[in-house]
Amino acid sequence: MPVRTGVFICSCGPNVGGRMDIERIAAEAAGMTGVVLAETFGLLCSPKGKQYLAEKIRENRLDRVVIAACSPREHEATFMQVCESAGLNPFMMEMANIREQVAWVTSDPQAATRKALRVVTAAVDRIDRHIPLQKTSIVCNPEVMVVGGGIAGMTASLLLADADRRVTLLERSVELGGLTDAETAGKARELAVLVSRRDEITVLTGSEPREIVGFFGNFIVSVDDDQDVIRVGSIVLATGCRWNGPGTAEPAEGFADIARMLRVPLDETGFPGREHDSLAPVSTPIDGIHLAGCAGGPCSLEEAVRSAEAAAGTILSTLVPGREVETEPRTSVISETLCRGCRTCMDVCGFGAISFDSERNVCTVNGVLCKGCGNCAAACPSGAVRSMHFTPDQLRYQMTGALR
Repeated sequence: MPVRTGVFICSCGPNVGGRMDIERIAAEAAGMTGVVLAETFGLLCSPKGKQYLAEKIRENRLDRVVIAACSPREHEATFMQVCESAGLNPFMMEMANIREQVAWVTSDPQAATRKALRVVTAAVDRIDRHIPLQKTSIVCNPEVMVVGGGIAGMTASLLLADADRRVTLLERSVELGGLTDAETAGKARELAVLVSRRDEITVLTGSEPREIVGFFGNFIVSVDDDQDVIRVGSIVLATGCRWNGPGTAEPAEGFADIARMLRVPLDETGFPGREHDSLAPVSTPIDGIHLAGCAGGPCSLEEAVRSAEAAAGTILSTLVPGREVETEPRTSVISETLCRGCRTCMDVCGFGAISFDSERNVCTVNGVLCKGCGNCAAACPSGAVRSMHFTPDQLRYQMTGALR
């Protein structure tokens, strides 16, 4: 069945329309293979522009759309939503960046027009090879794991339990309490008694994470070799720190391994980075991973308690029972025919989404855990891995169109 592609060139005010001949681009795009409609519009991301785009998709029964406008980083999600509202699979839309990559860096209008035509041609050729990907979602697991049974960890656990959340509290020592002194020992004993009385809190002493994979709403944690995995939606790191000479501190033993499993970035001192130092000081850049107490750096008892309260509050406001998290449709797939079982893809996967099947001697991708970064596809020496929506065929035609 012949494709029906619509090409829409956004003037973006003077940003694009004032720097190139967009009417010429539309006229030439109208003659490209599969294009049944090519038009310009003043500002496609505006409410009127989005309404116009949706109407054109429906009126012309378009099955593919090329938006020649700004960077996909700016408005790809916007235009995908418009396509979906108009009944078009959102992955049948391709953006041609003629603002940042052309208008803003090319001073000569004629040269900018020629270059923009190449970018649009590349997008039209590429979208002819698109396939409709399907979105799926999973329900968030509302349970929480707290790693570290000191004052901060126990405080966070109790607050979460007060909100009827199931909590698994891990402590690598044989008993709760953490590192205390004469001033804090009494507080730690008091909290330990309160924790022991809560049915919502499962305490695992002498335990620590061995492997963690997953993402916000769906973390899978292996604790001990003889235990089943623990599934939680969010994790609080309350592992504390240790003093290393007068006035200097470093993270607790084993923290670097936990941070590596969670892909939490560390600063030059070994402590974790924040999502935002002021706006989200107890949240790491990884969704669902929060900090309490000295796990984030040296702090007083009062500061440790406040950070535990903030971490618990953040989780209660974001990890809402019943909330659905959309999984990434642009995942990687592995051809069993081409896979040699070398496991290079496993080494470069930052999400723990690839496992090795020893019986078939091949690697497989967990589509729920895969985030579509494409590292595995780039690293595979046998070409067995293919990143959906960025297939070799799609990229080859895109490059050919740009060079034509």
